[in-house]
Amino acid sequence: MKLHKSLLLSLSLVFLAGLARAQQQYFFPGAGQFDPKVPTPEQFLGYPIGSHYTRHDQIVSYFKELERTSDRVHLQFIGKTYEERPQLIATITAAANYNKIEDIRKEHVTLADPAKTILGASSPVVVLLGYSVHGNETSSGEAALLTAYYLAANQNPETTKWLQEAVVLIDPSLNPDGRDRAANWHNAYKSFPPVSDPADKEHQEGWPAGRTNHFFTDLNRDWLSAAQVESQNRLAFFHQWYPNVHIDFHEMGTSSTYYFEPSPAGHESPILPKASYDFNATLAKYHVEALDKIGSLYFTKEAFDNVSPIYGSTYPDFFGAVGVTFEQGSSRGIVQESDNGLVTFPFTIRNQLTSGLSTVKGAVAEKLNLFKLQKEFFQSALDQGRANPAKGFVFGDSKDLSLTQKLLDLTLTHRLKVYPLDQDLTVDGKKFEKGKAFIVPSVQPNFRIVHSIFEETAKLKDSAFYDNTSWSVIHAYGLKYAKLKVLPALGNAVEKAPQLKAAPALTKSTYAYLLDWSDYNASRALYDLQKRGIRVKATYKPFTANTATGKQTFSYGSLVIPVANQEVSADSLYKAVQQAGIVAGLQFQSTGTGFSLEGIDLGSNNIRTVKKPEVALLTGTGITAGEAGEVWFLLNQQLNLPVTKLEAGNLGRTDLSRYSSLVLVSGNYDALDKRSVEKIRNWVNAGGTLITFRNASEWVIKEKFVQEKLYTDSASAKKGAAQRLDYVTKSETETAKRINGGIFLADVDLSNPIAFGLTDRKVFFTKTGTTILQPSKDKYATVAQYLPEAYVSGYVSKDNRAKISNSAAILVASAGAGTVILFAEDPNYRHYWHGTDRLFLNSIFFGGEISGGRF
Repeated sequence: MKLHKSLLLSLSLVFLAGLARAQQQYFFPGAGQFDPKVPTPEQFLGYPIGSHYTRHDQIVSYFKELERTSDRVHLQFIGKTYEERPQLIATITAAANYNKIEDIRKEHVTLADPAKTILGASSPVVVLLGYSVHGNETSSGEAALLTAYYLAANQNPETTKWLQEAVVLIDPSLNPDGRDRAANWHNAYKSFPPVSDPADKEHQEGWPAGRTNHFFTDLNRDWLSAAQVESQNRLAFFHQWYPNVHIDFHEMGTSSTYYFEPSPAGHESPILPKASYDFNATLAKYHVEALDKIGSLYFTKEAFDNVSPIYGSTYPDFFGAVGVTFEQGSSRGIVQESDNGLVTFPFTIRNQLTSGLSTVKGAVAEKLNLFKLQKEFFQSALDQGRANPAKGFVFGDSKDLSLTQKLLDLTLTHRLKVYPLDQDLTVDGKKFEKGKAFIVPSVQPNFRIVHSIFEETAKLKDSAFYDNTSWSVIHAYGLKYAKLKVLPALGNAVEKAPQLKAAPALTKSTYAYLLDWSDYNASRALYDLQKRGIRVKATYKPFTANTATGKQTFSYGSLVIPVANQEVSADSLYKAVQQAGIVAGLQFQSTGTGFSLEGIDLGSNNIRTVKKPEVALLTGTGITAGEAGEVWFLLNQQLNLPVTKLEAGNLGRTDLSRYSSLVLVSGNYDALDKRSVEKIRNWVNAGGTLITFRNASEWVIKEKFVQEKLYTDSASAKKGAAQRLDYVTKSETETAKRINGGIFLADVDLSNPIAFGLTDRKVFFTKTGTTILQPSKDKYATVAQYLPEAYVSGYVSKDNRAKISNSAAILVASAGAGTVILFAEDPNYRHYWHGTDRLFLNSIFFGGEISGGRF
């Protein structure tokens, strides 16, 4: 066996050494002539593709060289990442096409207009090839270089025809920050000769690895929520074109082969036309032909979700394109052993290159059918919208204009038709105010995105999903909305999002300034004031004040900024409050008296100083990077708060006394040594606030930080012999036990500081794990509890629904002089679950005041 592996490795090394002189023959067998003035990637970079990982700046430089040397290639920079790396799109087409590219674009997007005529044979088909959305799925980024070179330089009649009949858009790196993290890792640890042992450090990326972007966000789950700047830039470009075919290149486990769609029938969206999925099989025949020709193994129809517009391969499906996932078994380094033998980096690149070119070939051959598919897609969307029970949706809350603005911006990002509410409207007991609410009709070409934002997820029969099965944005935002059985009269559609928060100038006060806490951005204003050294108080009971603009009621958590006893002058305080209002987009109120019209007065002991938070987040191996990134992103982007990221391995040597809050997202904390565990325990007992998510909440219970309990299935424990099932059903049976992102409804105590600012006791949580907390024996400590009939949508088995109902969503417990706040879920889920991420922010500001006799 060792001899066999040595022989294979030797052959691999010979292959890699010869690659420098055989790149063309290996990657482009029988491709004919190439334009000599266009350099190959190897000639430009100085190394054979597949022998080294190409950094993003080198990718950009090579594409600039292609633009310089070929009249087929033109570049467009669509934005920058958080780490200041450019986002690049290459448009590759015949020079004659590019000379009229804007006319082609304008004509092409008429396919999205059901009333316009269909395009004919003279119109180019549009293909978008997107690479490396997961930064450490690196073969595709290298394939982007070779694919672009081939289209730029190949002189075969077939290639010339492709470029006459197609506009090919290449995004060579959807995730530049993550790609460089991975490339630098693999380059730093590669060996000479390369090591194929999977245990070698080259193949074992360190935390957080290169899959995600700067904030550890999976950009392949961000297409609908558009929380990250890379996604926002990319969506703006996508909607300029509406491609007919959109490929999302990925990698999977090393022992897998190659995957392309069709996907499993049970993993298809019930709201998309069957024709959209059937076309995957049409394009598949071109991939089959190409991969068969080079002898590569592949599979289809067995894996991967294709139900929601959160992914790069399914979002285009919701706009009439054929979106396709390609998955290549990854070498995760230069060469690695697998069940199928040695997997080399060049081999993985060649498969991605081959399927990319077969995509262009197939799109050109099926051009007229693709035009027909897209036109009929938008036409059928109108019919589907007409048949929808809800004829439209109204959303908006006059008490939370920040979140209303945020959702309005998102609807326009996805090019929905949105109309301002022209007169006050009451639906299902909910009042929507003119100028502060908006209507989205169901009957519009983009109805399927309307459905994805405002409706519960359509029922899914299959259980073998690997990701979220319920993604409704309106439930995530926790914003007031209603379904409309009849549409009111509509005026002009919103073309550009108006600013909803214009308000009169702040009147200078000699007594106090006030801000209601119900607006999502109130927390931003609070921290801005605290950074400026302003003493800010919050009310733990409601009151009604006479303000400069009239009588106003202030709910739980509302801010009170007294003019007296500040470290700054009255003039400086006035300017600070003004500036905080500008930063948060909110209007403070001024009052000249501490005597309230109703409720407590401003000198009450129920109005308490809010301490400026100092937050630490535990990070490192074993900790869920995505959830850590959500905390980091939220505190940075929402509050402008510089959270400290503590390495778990260094915890024993870290002084925790400077921090008011420590956040433990889900992960494996059993690896913490005894010294670190005791350090956390002592810090909490001394007055710290520990905030835990999901199985981190399980950990603090098991470690007896608190006396709360987890759900136990006593009935299952008493069962006798295990049920006997056929082996082939194992995957289906076991995956059905998972909880894949179902939405559940909970009742929340609005008077608890964690819920300050909410106006409705019913809150939607997304549940993505099996952590189930029992309600506390302390009758005041269960902040949020799932309703008896809590389930809303998503695939969750009946057994799991029953376990979740009546369980606790949030618990608060005292630990010495400190507080432990246990979330059964991830409240910041994928950056867009704002209905619960504000509960996390409240935990940061008010958590220390809840227990220990302080509340």
